[in-house]
Amino acid sequence: MTIERIQKTNFNSGKGPKSEFAVPEKRFSIVTCFCGLEILVVPDLRAMNRAIKNHLAKHKRGGSNSVSLDFLEAFLTEQILIEASRMNLPE
Repeated sequence: MTIERIQKTNFNSGKGPKSEFAVPEKRFSIVTCFCGLEILVVPDLRAMNRAIKNHLAKHKRGGSNSVSLDFLEAFLTEQILIEASRMNLPE
């Protein structure tokens, strides 16, 4: 396959019937903390762990104790795992 043909294939594959480009049907889920902050659920375990740790650091600076931080970490992790499992289910 030539480079020109590959480029045409890649360009044309994103077109929808009535619009210039098709809009992706699947969207990422969002998990909401008790404080109201929303965390985007992405399919990258390392990034999700970093997002939880960064958010917990904000709660720690705000004066939360270690028991509530442990509970919050478990809660956020559980919510993210639930949403991630929904993302992988066939429709």
